[in-house]
Amino acid sequence: MKSVVLLLLAFFSSRVQGERIEKIEQCEARCSQGLPCEANYQLSFERCKNLSGGVSTDVFSNTSISTVMKCEERQKCSLHLRVSTGLQMSKHIRGIYMCIVTAGMIERCRAVSILRSAREKLVNQQVNFQDDCLEVHSGQDVHVTIKTWPHICDVAISRSYRVPDCSNKDIQRSVPECITGKIQYDVDTEKKELSVSVSDMLEDKDYQLRLCHKGFICTGTGVQTVLKKENPVKKVTLKYSRPVPCLCIEGWSIMTDAPRVRVCPFKNRVEELWSGITFDPVEETLSWEAACHVNAVISLCELQGEDMCQDFVNSSHTYMKGKVTYSTVDPHPRLCMKFITEAGLWVKCPFSEGNFPAWDLKVSTQEGHSELLVTSQVKTSLSLSKCTKTVVAECEVTHTTLVEVEKFQTAQLDLSTDLCKSSNCIKAKRADVKYGVTTLYCQPPCSFSASTSTSSESEWQLTHVVVPVVALTTAFLVVAIVTGIAMIVYQIKRITKARSIGRLPRPHTDSFSFMTEALNSKTQLACKSVLFDICSSGTSQFKHCVKSNLLNDSTNLLV
Repeated sequence: MKSVVLLLLAFFSSRVQGERIEKIEQCEARCSQGLPCEANYQLSFERCKNLSGGVSTDVFSNTSISTVMKCEERQKCSLHLRVSTGLQMSKHIRGIYMCIVTAGMIERCRAVSILRSAREKLVNQQVNFQDDCLEVHSGQDVHVTIKTWPHICDVAISRSYRVPDCSNKDIQRSVPECITGKIQYDVDTEKKELSVSVSDMLEDKDYQLRLCHKGFICTGTGVQTVLKKENPVKKVTLKYSRPVPCLCIEGWSIMTDAPRVRVCPFKNRVEELWSGITFDPVEETLSWEAACHVNAVISLCELQGEDMCQDFVNSSHTYMKGKVTYSTVDPHPRLCMKFITEAGLWVKCPFSEGNFPAWDLKVSTQEGHSELLVTSQVKTSLSLSKCTKTVVAECEVTHTTLVEVEKFQTAQLDLSTDLCKSSNCIKAKRADVKYGVTTLYCQPPCSFSASTSTSSESEWQLTHVVVPVVALTTAFLVVAIVTGIAMIVYQIKRITKARSIGRLPRPHTDSFSFMTEALNSKTQLACKSVLFDICSSGTSQFKHCVKSNLLNDSTNLLV
């Protein structure tokens, strides 16, 4: 079981790396059986020969074509085509004549022949020929023709062959035209920086790095740098603005026709493409332009619930490049832009946070009477419709009114419809735009129900709190007033009664008068300071005050 696993791993590893490329120190021509042979380059313009005795057309066998690398140094190798074939010798044949043709190049040929001294002994025998001196390039399509030498008409074989390209691991490491360097990176999303390091680059060349947007070509963003060959540290930091999927790091050795390597750190972040939506509040135009080349279908839609966005009529566009613009758009939170690609579907709502409030509608209802208050930041025309919810239709329109609202103004409308009823609603939509959302106002908060609740609570408080407190306070006041009046009447009667008594003798009147005046002044001062409290309480202190006053009055009468 272990051996099977190892074989599978070796098989898949060879598939990933491509075929192994043999390395040679120098190219040469070889003949089998140790036969001496020679090779040289030939032109392909020689005409074929017709032999009267004829030669069999089936003289070639075991033909094979492969690629080898001739290396001077570790990173200085060239690719060569190795052609091998078996040939049935005859007295008219001295060897083979092989030619290759590639796109845009003239035919190149090599002749490999056996020396005359050895050729006479090989008639009717098979000799194997091999040559690996015809240079090719990675990824080339080569047409190979093998003929006899000299060329006998109608005696030849042809093969097509594709040279391994730069994806082959051996070629990547050894052939300069395929050595691009290996780019590794780390992303710092907070600082928007890419930390890039390069390895396996050409050792004798400086290295160019840049950021670009991949499309038909990779267009530079302006961020670039050069890694010097003398600097042992091949690491730099590149700043980026947006992590779009076509943003790539491109690198190449600074030389003519240098191959380039490209890695794209954000290739899976397709959703970043839809963030380029802009809105002009003055012209009321909604625009979007992709930062990368993308094939998509763009449309405007009205958001209806979390999972559904209904397209506006005639708003769909097939996008490949450029800018998509929609004119006269109402910036409503439920107006969105829909993007459909092969990778999926995305819906973006640029006004969802209410950052461009154009108009607003408020409904107030009191005791069955509804009133609309329309405010607008722009000059607009609103279509307001009364509608009634039915079983058949969502909301059946009964009456429509067109309302003109000036910029930064408010319009007030009276409604005969009681919106506190669950079946009555208001539909509102801007009539002066091409793309506008219809808003349905149903069952807004009714101030009538709230005021009813408040009135009930106030009535309860009035009945159970205010009335008893007022009644109790009034009773105390009445009692205090009646008591005060009674005391005053009683005092008047006592004074009158005292005056009706005859005058008495007045012994020691001076000392008695002096004591009486002192007593009266003190008594009156004490009575004035506590009159309200004492009189209202009806205590014995009040009686003392009365007695003092009576005594004063009597004294005055006696005097």
